[in-house]
Amino acid sequence: MEKFKLSKDVYVETVAIRIKEVDEMINFYKNVLGFVLKLEENNLSIFGSLKKDSRLLILEETEVENELMKSNENSICFSLLIPTLEEFSSLLRRITVHNYPIMGAVQLGSRKSIFLSDPEGNRIEVSYEEGIESPVREKEELDIADLIKNSKVLYSSLSSGVRLDRVQLFVNDVAEHFQFYQDMLGMIPQQDRTDKLTLDNHNFSIHLEKSEIMKPQKSEDEALGIDFFVLNVDHEDEMVRLKNHLEEHEQDFFIDNKKTILTIYDPSNIEWWFVRN
Repeated sequence: MEKFKLSKDVYVETVAIRIKEVDEMINFYKNVLGFVLKLEENNLSIFGSLKKDSRLLILEETEVENELMKSNENSICFSLLIPTLEEFSSLLRRITVHNYPIMGAVQLGSRKSIFLSDPEGNRIEVSYEEGIESPVREKEELDIADLIKNSKVLYSSLSSGVRLDRVQLFVNDVAEHFQFYQDMLGMIPQQDRTDKLTLDNHNFSIHLEKSEIMKPQKSEDEALGIDFFVLNVDHEDEMVRLKNHLEEHEQDFFIDNKKTILTIYDPSNIEWWFVRN
């Protein structure tokens, strides 16, 4: 029997993170990285780009125990792909103007990347990738000073072309998560890897990394870090197909009567929202 696969146009639209210090985190994402604050409602701060309905990031204020605050056991590393070199260089200039520490700057093939951590330890990769794949795959140090020097246009906010393109999850059992994402959610293994999967016609990748902290599989407590993902589904047929697949495998999930929202928890208790607009 052919394995279930999600449609090629299903993509990760939003990452939601539980946080402690709201003002500090809003300042970082809005003023340092240039996210557009779309809405503040109850304990949620919703960010996007200049694109009208963009929702790239949700910060959820959460009260957690001190022990969990220190461990930040659900920390995440996600990547923002910037559409032009001009905007990428402008963002580098913005970050340095705020004197925010950059942890690393590399070029791998045609992909230029910098790495930094938000005030609560979640790691962010900010990247620009040339349209033509480079045959050179050796990692090189990226000269950000030269890029900043040649930056002529200041972008006040993330442009409409900015999107999420990678996420790294730290999990107890890489093999268990890999199997769940492939067999239950229909993600596609990346080449012969057993720790990487793809979505959105290979435009989004998930990298599974063994966690250094042993995390409880199910817990009533809420830790800082990743809470849920929102995936965009264009067609009702795709939602029905996913629903039928999960029922066949007797997998717990929720779906509303109109088949506009389907939610499911993975082995790390991260919630995946499939939303049809």
